[in-house]
Amino acid sequence: MNKKVMVITGAASGLGQAIAMVAAKEQYDIAVVDVQDQAGQDTVAALKDLGVDAAYFHSDVGHESALIELKNQVLAHFGQVDVLVNNAGVGAQGTVMEATEAQWQRQWQINVMGVVRGCQAFIPELAQSPQAAIVNVASFAAIALAPGVASYNVAKAGVLALSESLRGEVAQDGIHVTVVCPAFFKTNLVASMHDANDKVRNQINRWMDNSNYTAEDVANMTLAAVKQRRFMVLCDSQTRWQWRVARWFPNYFFKQKLKMVKRMFK
Repeated sequence: MNKKVMVITGAASGLGQAIAMVAAKEQYDIAVVDVQDQAGQDTVAALKDLGVDAAYFHSDVGHESALIELKNQVLAHFGQVDVLVNNAGVGAQGTVMEATEAQWQRQWQINVMGVVRGCQAFIPELAQSPQAAIVNVASFAAIALAPGVASYNVAKAGVLALSESLRGEVAQDGIHVTVVCPAFFKTNLVASMHDANDKVRNQINRWMDNSNYTAEDVANMTLAAVKQRRFMVLCDSQTRWQWRVARWFPNYFFKQKLKMVKRMFK
């Protein structure tokens, strides 16, 4: 009666793996979804060591039918779904003029449609759970919208907008929605940025190294938001303040962005 099942895309590493480990300590059984097979199996083994049921499912969220197939596999193994975490995503660098059609398509198919497909596949099952929740992992990029990462900004802003829309649509079904908007922290984001140059990679790595929080911290915040039925997760006082400034004083926020970009590319 107390069984809870969480499905996490991109769970073989980074934030997805951290959410899986934190959720296992709260006695969730975990469906580990990824395209990194060995890392996924290793994550499953670590979860089982915590005393929960876990299984690995190879699924590429960028493919149209992948999430329907995943849902069927998850239900065959676990029999139910209570929380869906749409975490799988990739990074990108490039201005509107620089970003290629292939880069835009990659961002669209994985970062946006991967979330849409996950929601469409699992919402009918989630509606059967009295403790159902959907967690969509966006980014503070959806709010900051810094120059030079146009396709990534647009994709993550799309996840935020999708989450706002979805929140109203599934409320009558008792499904809670949380959107997570962390700034930089240590993950493998840079490795997924196929088109990034060394200068940008090095800057992002420095920001990650200087972060005040870790993937485990974000995972704990995420699980707390699900438990408390909170919508948006901003991970520190600085980003919470920047979010307010962006909403209340957009011109001032824009000028601060320009100063930051000038410092970054000196």
